[in-house]
Amino acid sequence: MSLFLPFIFGFSTSFLGMLVPGMLNMTTVKIRLERGKLNAVKFALGVSTIVLVQSYVAVFFTAYLKENPDFIQILQKVAVVIFTILSIYFYREFKKGNRTRSAFRQKCKDTFVIGLFLSAFNMFAIPFYYGITMLLDNFGWLQLSEYNISLFVIGSAIGTFMLLYTYSGLVSYMQIKSHKTTYKLNLLLSTLTGFIALTTFIKLF
Repeated sequence: MSLFLPFIFGFSTSFLGMLVPGMLNMTTVKIRLERGKLNAVKFALGVSTIVLVQSYVAVFFTAYLKENPDFIQILQKVAVVIFTILSIYFYREFKKGNRTRSAFRQKCKDTFVIGLFLSAFNMFAIPFYYGITMLLDNFGWLQLSEYNISLFVIGSAIGTFMLLYTYSGLVSYMQIKSHKTTYKLNLLLSTLTGFIALTTFIKLF
């Protein structure tokens, strides 16, 4: 059982870390409502692919990040700009009202690529996995060997995918299919990304 603990740690931290509604899981719901389950799954795969890279970078460079906290500040500054732009974009989509669905289809044809794009701009992922890795390492629960790192990273990606897939499934279970719901999701996404940008900006000062 202990041989698979790194996988369990990676899976559980990713799953629980994204459990609270955020930009990625709310976008999954939006895609599920507008374009169906298959596109939602493709989006989740795109997000998980980037998480695979992000978690590996965070774990592999744990020592470097620990000795260079300025790197985290650089990521946070970039995040402020990116999430501000995303907040404005989703608010504009919200204001379009009935045109939102067609505009979304035109601009976001490949949901796998959209998953890659949005996940890549989630600048909190690397600091998050860095913090989790440091915590586990300090308690002696995760030895940073090549084997353990691989299991942790794979677990993180699968945990992310399963959480997004669960969100997609809940949409179908609850039968939330009205256009009014998807219309309001744009406002929610705008608020979430705007809040992230604001809180990150405050933390920098």
